[in-house]
Amino acid sequence: MSSNISYIVLGRIIQPEKSTGKATSLLLNGVLSVNKRIKKRTLLPFQIGYGSEVAGLFHKPSEAVSAMVYLEEELIQSGLGPILHWSICRGNFSIMKDEKNNPVIGGKELPSLRQKLAKEKLKKRFFIHLDDREDDFFLLQGLAAWNHIIGGWNIKRNREILSIFLQGNDYKYAADALNIARPQTWRKFRSLQMAAYFNIREILLSGRLMADNPDKEVSPLQITKP
Repeated sequence: MSSNISYIVLGRIIQPEKSTGKATSLLLNGVLSVNKRIKKRTLLPFQIGYGSEVAGLFHKPSEAVSAMVYLEEELIQSGLGPILHWSICRGNFSIMKDEKNNPVIGGKELPSLRQKLAKEKLKKRFFIHLDDREDDFFLLQGLAAWNHIIGGWNIKRNREILSIFLQGNDYKYAADALNIARPQTWRKFRSLQMAAYFNIREILLSGRLMADNPDKEVSPLQITKP
C-alpha cells in the first residue's frame, strides 16, 4: 500500500433515477476513453464503483480538473449530459489492492469525504477543497461559468452538432458533416455559446485558476465568420 498527498476526483450520479444500466454503460465507456487520454498524468486512473460513482487520483489539481472536464464532454457526446456531482479534494489517500489484486483508492480520508458529501446534500454540482481558500474560490467561479453554459444546452436536441464541436471542429466542418448550410451552423455555434465555452475550458485546463500552473494543454478554438 502506498500513501501520499494527492488530489481525488469523485463523481456521483446526482439523481438515483439516473442510475440505470444504460447510464452505467455509457459512464464506463466514457471512463475508458478518458483513461486512455490521461494515463500518463494519474496516480490512479478513473474507476467505476457502485455503478454510479467514478473516482481517480492525480498529482496536481490541474490534472484532476482536466480529467473531470474530459469525462463531462464524453458524457455529453454520449447523450447523458451533466448528471454527475463532482468533488475535487486534496488529501492523504492510499492506493491499496482489492481481493482481485487490482489497485483501488483507500485510506481513512475517502469514507470521511463520502460522509461529508452525504451530510452536505449540496445543491451545486461541485465541491472543491484544495486546502487553499483562494484556489477553492477561483476554481469554483470558473466551474460555475463553465457549468452555466452546459446547463443552457438542449443536449437531446443538439447532441449531434455538440459532439462535432466538442471534438474541436469548427462550424464549417459541422456544416459539411451534417450536410446543412454554413450560416445555419454558424448561428447554432453562437446560440450554443461555443466560443465562450472553449475560452472557459481553456482557462480551466491551463491551471491558471490554481497555484499549480503547468503549460497550456489546449489552444483556443479559432473562429471565423461565414
